[in-house]
Amino acid sequence: MTKHRPKRNTIPHYQTHRPSNLHIVVRTPTYDYQTPLRSHRYWLDNDPIGTHFINALQSTFPDGELFFIQAAVDGARILRQQRSIGNQLEQDLKSFQLQEAHHSQQHRLWTEALIQMGYEKLALYNKDLRKNDAWFRKHISAKWRLSITAAAEHYTASIAYLFTHVNQDFLMRADTPFNSLLLYHAIEEIEHKSVCFDLSQMLSRSYSLRIIGFFFATLDLAINIYLRMRYLLKKDGLWGWKYRVKVWKYFLGRSGLLKGLFPRIIQYLRPSFHPWMTDERKGIESFFGNLFMKNQIEPFEFE
Repeated sequence: MTKHRPKRNTIPHYQTHRPSNLHIVVRTPTYDYQTPLRSHRYWLDNDPIGTHFINALQSTFPDGELFFIQAAVDGARILRQQRSIGNQLEQDLKSFQLQEAHHSQQHRLWTEALIQMGYEKLALYNKDLRKNDAWFRKHISAKWRLSITAAAEHYTASIAYLFTHVNQDFLMRADTPFNSLLLYHAIEEIEHKSVCFDLSQMLSRSYSLRIIGFFFATLDLAINIYLRMRYLLKKDGLWGWKYRVKVWKYFLGRSGLLKGLFPRIIQYLRPSFHPWMTDERKGIESFFGNLFMKNQIEPFEFE
């Protein structure tokens, strides 16, 4: 008589690492970006470099977030055909989609406000991005797209960590409502930071796949952000040698962005990595208050 082997646990990472008290809350705040941009173009402490870095970064989100959603949906569809992905992950996936859809909407409004301010080429950058994403969906498998998405989600969660743990004065120096949107987005990136990673690991446990996806996401983000940031500064007549040096220091200096991101990059490269090996929620609550259970984050001013 043939013995039936018990089914292998297909989601150990999600069951093992997901915090038992995690709630992925779908918030739907809406802010006005045009009015504050018209009154204060350099809304981050009157610093054009810091302001345009965030302007450039966030302008990739309207279409980038939709790419992430589609990769997750396509990957989940394959997993449902193969085996159950579990009720909890299904529920978290739905919340992830709703969160990311609203992020995309808000960052589209922010980008449109920048276009109205005279930065028209951002529309062309995003048109090209949509074409590239459509090509990827048609020619690149869900397994590879999810690997890239999981890596990009690690970057967004890592930047959220920098804003909320390492350099909180960044948000203090930012004008309203940009500080509010960045904090709201950071909280939700931390809440759903493992959804795409776990879907990707369920499709393939290949370490090579994860690392190739990570390096592709790194290169893609670096190119897109640099081109957009350079354009924004050039448009303002701020691309002489003095500003080029400042840009490089902003990224590579002693207190530059890459120095803060480097430990998080090393984390992702470890074979044993999982996003919930660190839990940033307590640090956010200790500094910003208990925002995780709130359905809205109203515009606020730091004292």
